[in-house]
Amino acid sequence: MGTPLSGGGVPPPPSELERLRGIVARYFPVYESSVGPQSVAFAVHVDRATLETNFRKLSDELWAKAYVGVLRERTGETFIEVVHRPPVRPGTIWINLGLLAATLVTTVFTGALIWNAFVGGPSLTAADFIFGALFFALPLVAILGGHELAHYFVSRRYRLDASLPYFIPIPPPFLFGTLGAFISIRQPFPDRKALFDIGAAGPIAGFLIAIPITFAGLYLSWTLPAPSLATCGITFLGTSYSNLLIGQSLLWYGFSHIFPTQILYLHPLALAGWVGLFVTAINLLPAGQLDGGHVWRALFGDRSRFVSYAIVAFLFILGFLVYLGWLIFAFLILLLGARHPPPLNDASPLGLKRTLVGVAVAAILVTGFALVPVAAETGAIGGASTAASAYVTPSPGFAFTAWATVNLTNLDLATHGFVFSATVVEVYLNNSTTPLNASARAAWAATSDWEFNVSGQYAYSNQTAIGAAPGGGAYYTVAAGASVTVAILYENTQSATKLVLRLVGAEVCPPPGSSPATVTFPPVIAP
Repeated sequence: MGTPLSGGGVPPPPSELERLRGIVARYFPVYESSVGPQSVAFAVHVDRATLETNFRKLSDELWAKAYVGVLRERTGETFIEVVHRPPVRPGTIWINLGLLAATLVTTVFTGALIWNAFVGGPSLTAADFIFGALFFALPLVAILGGHELAHYFVSRRYRLDASLPYFIPIPPPFLFGTLGAFISIRQPFPDRKALFDIGAAGPIAGFLIAIPITFAGLYLSWTLPAPSLATCGITFLGTSYSNLLIGQSLLWYGFSHIFPTQILYLHPLALAGWVGLFVTAINLLPAGQLDGGHVWRALFGDRSRFVSYAIVAFLFILGFLVYLGWLIFAFLILLLGARHPPPLNDASPLGLKRTLVGVAVAAILVTGFALVPVAAETGAIGGASTAASAYVTPSPGFAFTAWATVNLTNLDLATHGFVFSATVVEVYLNNSTTPLNASARAAWAATSDWEFNVSGQYAYSNQTAIGAAPGGGAYYTVAAGASVTVAILYENTQSATKLVLRLVGAEVCPPPGSSPATVTFPPVIAP
């Protein structure tokens, strides 16, 4: 976004003084003029009813003649200060198109990785790129582009010289293929209304585009069949998009409750919507040259600088305590300037309608902000045996019957799918103190019969590997921080005097470096 002139330049030459006085006098009665080291100032009488309109007309005329007029009020008088405007270098559309093309390449490639993680696949295919573009890259670029085009069209409505959007590409696996977009306004903001309207237009437009995309993505996350477990998608440069944990904003929390809360795999379209909502929220932080900085400066004048400094300090605290990425963001705000310069006319009020819009914009910020935007899932699992024993009387047709139970806890911050497998670890015959060797144990275990019951709801027979979601999926869903109880009924047609069983609970598509929960039961001794 562009910034208004805050002073500087050189004063008009003496030969220009009378001509400039005449230009100013067409809009405001001039009763005094003075030439300073960098500008010429005209003391004027103003009519508050026509101040805003007349000053905009004056600003347009002065800008066309390579000057900038700034309205100042001090000691009960109103001054219009005129300086030479700095030269404006016109942009070229080829830069905009080139950056857009590069951003489409990086977001489509990121979208292919995200789609591959969603459906599973040992390598990227043409289908991954097609659906990654359709369900991630294009919706995300539409949100970002709509945001910036709203800035552009409102700027043009105020007859300001503004560029088309500049997209910022970044290759995966860094973020989501882009750092966003911006426009360059090569002319000062004429007044507080223009500053407010231009600053608020982008976030509102981006928010309105992101909402239906998010809802459609959450609906698809809920209704589409579960992904195949044949593979969990590829890992690219050490990053697995199947193990991406996105931050829970208030808005996202509310949206997710419209659909079943146990959405295991987030559809890429929903992820594109989440990125759009989050980018909109952080752009509304009331600091510096961000959209929120424009809105806050228009609403509260120069007092907004205190909020801007507080936001920078807040981001530094978050960066050290919660999420390192906020440090980079805080430094970026300081680099661009934490204190927002005033518009050329800082005297005209905004009015009630814009104040109410400002409240709505603040609500978008508060509800869309997430303290930790993205994180990698840990895959942490806890497991503990609760009981194991043999039945006094084996079931009919079996020589050995035992049962055991285990509690498995999902210690991660996200819902996961789990599969369970059970094995016979040791077999003792005829009160021997030495277990059977591997081959003899395998022959003995070949006549095993297993029956599982998960949390008293789902029973599976004659399987050594289980895990199913309601409706016959390929895994069992465990919410973040929740536990499930797995009960095992083990039977064998051959006899034994002591037995050691092991249950393994493994996460579907585990993060790199994670390990399953393994519970080995104490020896089950036959009566």
